[in-house]
Amino acid sequence: MTSPNDFAPWLLVSRLRRVSDAMFAGVEAICLELGVTLPARCLPILFLLRDRGRLGISALAGQLGQSHPAVSQMSRKLLTLGLVRESPDPADGRRRLFSLSPRAVALLKRLEPTWATLAAALAELDSEQGLSVALAAVDSALQRRDLASRIRQQLRQRQACAAVIVPFERRYGKEFKRLNLEWLKHYFKVEPIDKVLLSNPEALLRVGGRIFFARLGGKIVGTCALLARDADALELSKMAVTPACQGLGIGRQLVEAAIDCFHTLDRSGLYLETNSRLHPAIALYESVGFRREDRPGGPSPYARADVYMAYHRSASRASRGVGAGRADRAEVVAAPPA
Repeated sequence: MTSPNDFAPWLLVSRLRRVSDAMFAGVEAICLELGVTLPARCLPILFLLRDRGRLGISALAGQLGQSHPAVSQMSRKLLTLGLVRESPDPADGRRRLFSLSPRAVALLKRLEPTWATLAAALAELDSEQGLSVALAAVDSALQRRDLASRIRQQLRQRQACAAVIVPFERRYGKEFKRLNLEWLKHYFKVEPIDKVLLSNPEALLRVGGRIFFARLGGKIVGTCALLARDADALELSKMAVTPACQGLGIGRQLVEAAIDCFHTLDRSGLYLETNSRLHPAIALYESVGFRREDRPGGPSPYARADVYMAYHRSASRASRGVGAGRADRAEVVAAPPA
């Protein structure tokens, strides 16, 4: 069953179109009163040619902020009406330039007062509603990332909601190694300690560790581990998400699953070690309750690690809040700790 909110995006698009149509209709109504039967959408081209001289389609489109096909269509309309002339570009005979015809020059003289008052009327409307600021913000956002890209991202995030976090099974042992080697080779290099830990994941379990996997569409796409370094603390480590699934919030799901597991175990602390250039990863860890601290007990066993972070339960409660762990709330790509 649909609700009115389901149609809100389409109502926004329809409303923008209605506002645009209303503005053009207003201009055309005034033009008709002056005996001019010209589509209002063509007027900016005429005034631009008057002020800038001969221009090609690409230049017109760029300065008007409209698409090349739309400007090409309007220019052909003006050519048919005898209001513009077409000539080859002296610098490039393949390009065509448009200029005003004598008829258009005379027409614009008649329309000049209307054009000036149109600008004043639009300025008045804008001052009342802040229209240009809002539209400019939307236009700028779409220039940075178009609507199709935004839809694809939302679809990917919805897909991530289907990811299931599962515990270690022997059949996943090769995936644990594959995912971590994939990440290590991309960001750093494989160290001797990595080879030991990744070659025998079941050994990590025998000494009190835990390994988690993210399964999506029947495939293992991510992993992380809790390593039992001593009798008191656990290390969050060996986390990796396959590149094709990064950005879906799967890293956050893995981290939160590990934290939830930690809360069920009789351990006093949880920490991780990572690298200072992995900014998205550090932001993720801070968002779930990890805080930077000085590393106790000497240098790290990982050559790449220069950041030590300890988990604080109170910070986790404050930061995770209601609904934490949902993939559609994760905005960072979880690059793993060492």
